[in-house]
This record gives sequence, C-alpha cells and structure tokens, in this order.
Amino acid sequence: MPRRSTSPLWAVIMAGGSGTRFWPVSRKSKPKQFLPPGGGIPQNFTGPSLLDATLERTRGLAPSERTLVMASAAHRKLLRNLDIPKRNVVYEPAGRNTAPCLGLAARIIEMREPGAFMCAVPADQFIAKTREFRKLVKAGARLASEHGSIVSLGAPPHSPETSFGYIERGRRITKPGEIEAFRAKRFREKPPLARAKRYAASGKHYWNSGIFISRAAHLTEELEAHSPRLSAILNRAASAFDKRDAAAFAKLWAKCESISIDHAVMERTRNLIVLPANVGWSDLGTWPALRGVLPRDEAGNVWILPRGGKTESIGAKNLIVRSNKKFVAALGVEDLIVVETDDALLICPVADAEKIGEMVKSLGEKGGRFL
Repeated sequence: MPRRSTSPLWAVIMAGGSGTRFWPVSRKSKPKQFLPPGGGIPQNFTGPSLLDATLERTRGLAPSERTLVMASAAHRKLLRNLDIPKRNVVYEPAGRNTAPCLGLAARIIEMREPGAFMCAVPADQFIAKTREFRKLVKAGARLASEHGSIVSLGAPPHSPETSFGYIERGRRITKPGEIEAFRAKRFREKPPLARAKRYAASGKHYWNSGIFISRAAHLTEELEAHSPRLSAILNRAASAFDKRDAAAFAKLWAKCESISIDHAVMERTRNLIVLPANVGWSDLGTWPALRGVLPRDEAGNVWILPRGGKTESIGAKNLIVRSNKKFVAALGVEDLIVVETDDALLICPVADAEKIGEMVKSLGEKGGRFL
C-alpha cells in the first residue's frame, strides 16, 4: 500500500452556478450562492451568503492562500471583497459546467504546488455539521493518497429523490473500528422515481453530494483518460491563465465542451471511493429543500417574512412562502410555493419545483426581462 502523503490540501469552491430553480429571488445578476438560504430576510437580505458559509466551512481545511474560488466573470463585482488572494479567484468567461471548471482548477493547483490534493465543494449547499464535515474531508484525503483514488462524499438518502445522482457502494476498504469507506460499484445519474425508490431503500446507495477529494494531478489524469479533447484544451487554457493572457484564455475556454464532472469522469472511472457523509447535507437545489434548513411551523409551513412579520393559517399545510408583506394569511391551501419580490410573484405546486428552472429558461427565450 502506498505511504500516506503529507501533501497540502486545497479547497476549490465552485461558485459559477446560475441558481435558476430559486427564481425569482435568485437572479442572473445575483444567483443563490450570493444570498442566504431562501434569500434571507425580505427587504434586507441579511445573513451570511451560502458562499460565505462555504468559505468559512473550508477555512478549517485549507488557508486562504490554498483556496480557489471558481466563478463567473459576470459576477466579478460580487467577489471583490473575498478574504482570499485576488489571484485565487478564477473568472470563467462563460459557463461550461463542472468538468472544465474543476479540470482547470486541478491544473492551476498542480502548477502552483505539485503533488497537492484538492477538495471540490459547490458554493450553494448547506451542511449542518461543520466539524464532522472537516473530519470526513481529512479522512478522504488520506484515502485518496493511500489508494490513488478519487473520494466522493455520499449523503445517506432519506427520500427517493430523482434530482440527485446516486453512488452504489461495493466492498468496504477500511477495517472495523475505522471510518467507513467503500469502493464505488456504480455511479448513477438522476434516476426515474421507481428506481430512486429502490436506491433509497437499499442501504447501499448514497446521494452524490458533488463534493470530492483527489490529488490534483490524479484528476487531470482521469480527465485525460476519459475526455482527451477537453483535457488538451484545458492544458493550453491553464497555461494561458498562468501567463495572464486573458484573450487566449477566453478563446480556449470557449472551445471547452460543456459537461459535468459526473459525466466526464465519475461515471467512467474505475477508481472511485465513496465515503458515507452524515453531515446534514442539503444541495438547496429547489425551494422545497429549505424545509430541511429553515424553521417550520406545526403544519410544516416555511415562512420567510420581514422582521416582525406575522402569519395566520387555517388548514394550510406544507407551504413555502416568501413575502415582503408584514402579514400573510393562508386558508385551506397545501403544498404550494409562493415567492414574492419587488417585481415578480411565483406561485407553484411543490411537486413542480424542479420545473422552475425550465420556466426561467423560457423567460430567457422571451427576452429575459425578469431574469
């Protein structure tokens, strides 16, 4: 077995998402990673943003000089005051999904600190147990070193979600008494409901959290093996970025295939370890996900109102309501999302929350006035 490495760990925070499923609070100019969960208190938007919380969470793993924030060039103004070196904020000229994003990050890290490890973390998630999270990431780095693998954190499923990928575990690779870790048997992208129910009940499947640990050079090798054309472009793009040749970097970036790291690597690699992560994880991908993060009343309703706001509800259940109004009343309605902003009002069945992103895309095709 290879010796354990003492190589440093970098945090790579993916902050380039558009957050369309949290419309109308999340907008093109300020997507959800720059807001508190649910947008924070209406009218004030107070509280740490999801990006701030992610930076704080990873600060116990990697210092600011070993933290990369991968972001959209369109959000440059929102990233001016981050407490990390300016050269560690990488502005992507256009959205190209997570494989180009992380492939570029891996090359930057390897150029700056050969042999280093990286922990990739989305900026728009919620994790309740920070101490346990950090402990797992450190264990994941040790496993990645010992086994020459990518280590993915898998969240134990508590419902049959069709919007998550699933990782099926194989044989256990750690001894009794040690932290649980398994060879990944299969990596499955978003299944239909019947299959998701089987996965959730099996005890052998985990939600793909989108958080993984790897030696930076190893991720580069995996991309080269499974996506050689993308890998070649990223090699040249990383070189242009290092030389601060913005024009060449933008030109090369535009040639990158838009593909997720899941499709490009995770589904194809034979060298993946899953580390069960019971850390209170939520991807905060849709409005209903706020039920696991924000307080609910006795009827399961989530109310996001201005300070001092009051509610009255009779026979109203499982609502998610965000309003600028000081008083909101609900009578005899169930399973609805109602979100009010200064210029827009969303009314949607909870069951259709996943379709909000599709609606936003349609708005964009019609001129995008409210995006």
